[in-house]
Parts: sequence; C-alpha cells; structure tokens
Amino acid sequence: MLRGSAVFIATIRSRAPNGSGSGRALSVVARVRRPASLALVAALVLGACSLEPMDLEGERPLALRSTIRAADGTLLTRVYRENRAYMAYGRIPRTMVDAVISAEDSRFFSHGGFDLKAIGRALLANMDEGATVQGGSTITQQYVKNTYFREAPKTLERKARELRIAIEVERQYSKKEILERYLNTVYFGHGAYGLKTAVETFFGHDVDSLSVHEAALLAAMIKSPSLYDPSDHPRNARQRRNYVLDRMAELGHIEARDARRSRRAPLGVTPNSPPLTLRQPYFVEAVKREILADKRLGRTEQGRARALYKGGLSVTTTLRPTMQRMASDAVESVLNQPGDPAAALIALDPHTGEILSMVGGSDFSTSQVNLALGREGGGSGRQPGSTMKPIVAAAALEAGLSFDETYESGPLSTVTPDGSTWTVGNTEGGGGPPLPINEALVDSVNGVFARLALDLGAGAIANQAELMGVGAPLPTVPSIALGSAEVSVLDMAAAYGTLANGGTAIEPTTIRSVETPDGQVDRPRQRVTPGVLAPGNAYLITKALEQVIERGTGTAARLGRPAAGKTGTTNDYGDAWFVGYTPDLVTAVWVGYPQGRIPMTSVHGIHVVGGSLPAQIWRNFMSSALAGRPVRQFLPPRSDTVEVRIDPVSGLLAAPWCKGKMKRMLRQEMPTETCPPPPSPTPTPSPTPTPSPPPSRMPPQVTPGPTPAPTPTR
Repeated sequence: MLRGSAVFIATIRSRAPNGSGSGRALSVVARVRRPASLALVAALVLGACSLEPMDLEGERPLALRSTIRAADGTLLTRVYRENRAYMAYGRIPRTMVDAVISAEDSRFFSHGGFDLKAIGRALLANMDEGATVQGGSTITQQYVKNTYFREAPKTLERKARELRIAIEVERQYSKKEILERYLNTVYFGHGAYGLKTAVETFFGHDVDSLSVHEAALLAAMIKSPSLYDPSDHPRNARQRRNYVLDRMAELGHIEARDARRSRRAPLGVTPNSPPLTLRQPYFVEAVKREILADKRLGRTEQGRARALYKGGLSVTTTLRPTMQRMASDAVESVLNQPGDPAAALIALDPHTGEILSMVGGSDFSTSQVNLALGREGGGSGRQPGSTMKPIVAAAALEAGLSFDETYESGPLSTVTPDGSTWTVGNTEGGGGPPLPINEALVDSVNGVFARLALDLGAGAIANQAELMGVGAPLPTVPSIALGSAEVSVLDMAAAYGTLANGGTAIEPTTIRSVETPDGQVDRPRQRVTPGVLAPGNAYLITKALEQVIERGTGTAARLGRPAAGKTGTTNDYGDAWFVGYTPDLVTAVWVGYPQGRIPMTSVHGIHVVGGSLPAQIWRNFMSSALAGRPVRQFLPPRSDTVEVRIDPVSGLLAAPWCKGKMKRMLRQEMPTETCPPPPSPTPTPSPTPTPSPPPSRMPPQVTPGPTPAPTPTR
C-alpha cells in the first residue's frame, strides 16, 4: 500500500521473537522480560526513524457531507455517508486545541509522531493485565489510524505500519496541519464526524461560540464516543470532562478557577443529529436525481454518488420557500377532506427553466413516490387528457396549417393504421358544425383534434411534444392527441413553458449552482432549443388559451390579469389537470388518486374535471404567487410581426381613403385586403328651370245677344 513500509515490517518481524505478528503479538511479548520488550520498542522506533522518506499515497480522502439549500440560502438537507464538514485550522478555537492536547497527547508539539514514554507505559500496563487496557497512540498516530487503517484489525503489524506512517506524516506536515486533519477525521458519536459537525450536533451552535466546558466535553468523548456519550452515560461523560478540565489547568492552558467554574457547568447537550431530509423531501429527492445524472460530477453513477454523499458539495437549488408554502397552501385549500384525491404541482420560470415550487405528494413518510415526476408502481406519470391539445395545435401550425382551418367537430369512429377502431366523443366541449382549429381549442372539441391528428400523423405530434419538453416516451398512435399517453406534471409544465417563452424550449432544472470544496462552481447545463415553434405560432396558441380561461372550459382559473391555460380530463374521471401560465410563471396541476385511475365521480359532491378542483388549485396558487407583481400582457413577438396601418372600422389594411391607425400584428393575422373605398358620391342634380307659363289663350269674346224668352212647358 505504501512504498517503504515493507522494509519496516521486515525489520519488525526480524526483531520480534519467533517472527511474531498478527494475533499472537501480545502473548509473545508478554513471555519476554520487560527490559527486552522495551528494547524491542526502542529498536522498532529507531528502525522507523532511519528509513528513507516514503510517499503517503494511500491516504483515504475525507468523506465530507454535502448541503442542499433553497434559492434564499435556507438549509433543506445534508446528505452524507459520514456527517462531516471540513474546518480549516484558522477557524478552530484555541480552547479546543488545548482541550484535545490535554486529553489525548500533552507532548504533541514536542514529539516527532510517537511518544516513546507513552508507548512503553502502555506496553507495560497491557502486559500486566494480559490484554489491551491502555493505548500509547499520539494524535498523529490516531490520525493515521483514522485515515489509513480504519477497518484493519489490531495487530502488531498494523501498529508497526501506523508508527512508520506517523513518522512520515510528521516529516511532511506541520503540527497545525496535522491537528487540522485530525480534528476533521475524529468521530464524536451520534453520527458526527469532525469538530464542526460535533458542535452542531451536541450543542446546536457554531464552533465560534464554543465554551471551555463544551470543548472539554468534546475532547473527553474522543477516547470512547459510546462510553462517554453524554446522553446515554452522563456520569461517565461528566467525570471524563472534568478530568480534561483539570489537565488543562495542570498544563497551564486555563486558570484553576476557570477549571473549577467549568466543572460546575451542566453538560448542556441536546443531541440534534440532523435527519437525512429536513425540508421539502420531494424536491430534495428531485435534486439528488438531477445531481446523479450530471456527468460533470463523475463518469459513472457510482462516481456521482460518491461526489454527492462524500464530496462536500454545496448545492444551491431553485426552490423558493415562500412560493413552496403557497403551493402547499393552494393544494390544502381545495383538497382537505378525508378520502380526497392527491395533487401534484410544479411551478417554473419559463425564461430560465428554474423549478420554483414542487408538490409531489401529501406525506413523504408514507410514500416516497414524487407524483410530479412519475407515478406509484412505476411509469412516466398520468394521462393528460385535453392538456395535450395545445401541443397538437402547435404541430398543426408548424406544419403550415392556418388556425382558421375548419374541421368537422362531431363524434368520430375510424380504423387506425394498426387495425383497431378508434371512437371519439366530445367530453368537455360540444360538437356540431365545422369549427376552426382555434375555436376548437377554446371549447376543447375532441372531434376536431381527432381529425387533425389523423391528418398530421401521430409521429408529428409525438415529435412536437418532445421538442416542447415532454420527456416521457409517447406511442405514435392518434389517440395521443387527446392525451392517452402517460406524461408527468413536469413534462406538461415544460411544454407550456415553451409556449410562454415564445417557442424556445428550456430544460427544467432544480439546481442553480454546485460548489465543490475547492471553490469550483458549476451551473446547470440545460438544453435550450430556440425555434421549437415559431414565436408567432406560440403567440396564436397563447391567445386561444387566454380565451379558454375567459370563456371556455377554464373560467374557474380566472386571475383578473392576462393568463392562458388548458383543462384536461380523462374519460373515466381518473385524472384531472389544469396547466396554465402568465408571461413569467408556468404552473401545472394534476389531481387524482395515487393508487391508479380511480374515478373521481363524487369528490366534494361533483365529478372532478380539469376546470373544477385543478383549476381552483391553480388559481389559488397563481393569485398568491403573483400578488404584488406588475400585470403584464402577452405581446406579439417582434420577429413575427409587422407594423401596418389598420382601418379601425373594418379591421382591414388602411387605404388612402381610410383614417388608419398604426398597429403591430402577426404576419399570419395581417389582413390581405384593404378597407373598402367609400361609395362614389351621388352627383347633385341641376335644378329644373320653372317653365314660363304659356300665353293665355283667351276665349273669343262673344257678345251676348238678347236673352230669348223661355219656352213654355208643356
């Protein structure tokens, strides 16, 4: 293991009676006279000192605990195989150094790695008792044992190797370096390795405020952490602590009166061994999963696990504790009755991919399955129902179809390529006359999207889903358009995040940074894929999903600010979803029974659909999370827009004869016709001249004659 040690072992064996070693060492030594035994010890030491320098290449790296913190620095958990946090010598209180030297090795600063007097004293005591009752190891030798021979059996050969390496350690390291290494390796009990962790565990504060009697107690425990455990054996612990205090006074490290005062102090310990997970266990497990998949921390999963549990990583996550409380409160505000289904929720920032809050279940102690990432019994998740329709709409627009394209909306029964019959009804919406795609999306009309899936092909839909962030493998069958394939809550949050981010997909992450003990800081390497769909197409879908909340199936999710979202319900009411977003926050909510697709036909007296309990949870969370934030509109993307003059009356392009106003709009929405010209003015008719009256035609003047006499009647 160590070059040079073989020579030393040969020296030992040649000088030991009968070449003794291993388990017979003590009995052999006991049969020789004491002077001979002491001579043997002296010979071994002289032999060790005379050997050439050796390489300390077998030193076992210290196992350091890793910490996982929220975005604001709140400690979420410590993970470790050995609960140890490294502490440099400059931070170790002088009181602790004095206490350890007084308890374990009073001549530490004067010897060269071994104490011949102590070795001889221990050897004689052990021979008198016929067993090992006293040790003669220096602090340096104890460090060597903890580092190189922790699992090795106690044999003469091991002790010889230990002595040889201790001498070499003294040659290569300063006394301060040895003390630093020692106080970071020693075990104090209750799972606490190293001084920093021991102070936290037994006293609940930092090393900087360590008192004299606390330092003496910790030094007392080193000899036997179980025998001097202050919780299990307080009398033993007190006696040993007081012995250390007396030794400190005897050696001049403290005043006698300080020793007397400290002897009267209570032990003052409350073992506080931190559990593996302190807060937000579902999120913490997701963080571990992400670390174990990061090949920068090791080429193999075993190597990455070593980095996590032994590498002393400092992980800062994306979790925002305030938003996490809001998420938990939102779920509990809706699902709070015995027998209620469970819920899962993920909220993320669509522009960074950072997961801000995660509800993975109601009780980690009863089920460690994170329902936001998978399902009980294994699998990718749950059926998303109609929350898949925006992804189908994205595939349609990317294929060149117009949102105004119309499809029959009624029920459908058709034979699929695999020979099976696929029958589709309209669960959430109605059906009837042909509908354009955007209206079918608002009303969640299955018939339109089933026909659209047959036109596009299931492969195009599955590919679009993958591009948008759905990590679950999707079967290429037409029914995926209506949400028949299993996906996770995270999958849907990621896909809708792509819509909110204008068509750029960003891989979600739970990690903001990982810092190694040497100060190297790594940031997550997320996949960022621009142009998963054209920004204009993402905007068109967003505008339709705004109408889902305003007048469609998602009215229960109204926030009083611009928001877009979609409901989803499976045919048997086994899964219900609401996934939605504002310009800066995406949240996906699933409600169902973890055990499987148990119909939710009588929960709070209703059939649970996406627009009921999931939409309420979504609204409650988003209202809290966005409170106090500026209200932002969904703006059309500049890259896919043009500024044109529009006639406000007709909505068409303005012409010289229209009073147009400049407006930015999508190219796809830009009208192609101009406003109609005004009607030609009707010419004013010329006034009709009044004709002059014709000359009066006077009747001829007749001169009347004499009036004839009347004819007589007969």
